[in-house]
Amino acid sequence: MSDPRVTTLDNGLRILSEPIAGVRSVAFGIWVGTGSRYGDDAQAGSAHFIEHLVFKGTPAYSARDIAEHFDGLGGELNAATGRDYTVFYTRVLDEH
Repeated sequence: MSDPRVTTLDNGLRILSEPIAGVRSVAFGIWVGTGSRYGDDAQAGSAHFIEHLVFKGTPAYSARDIAEHFDGLGGELNAATGRDYTVFYTRVLDEH
């Protein structure tokens, strides 16, 4: 395995990449620095709620369209909310 490479864009976005020889898939994740610890009692659960809203679709694609597209690629699309972050991730075969 090679060492991971960190690239920082002009806008401050950090990208961590690591090619792994012999792996025939691509994984991509976005970690957002907000999670359950950052909401007060009135906001409890809001990070998790927003995580779910992301998968409700767009004007061009319904939630079902998006899910079927990734299923058709043999891929995965998901998210999770922890105490310190919310992550959105996908994995597909390298041919896609």
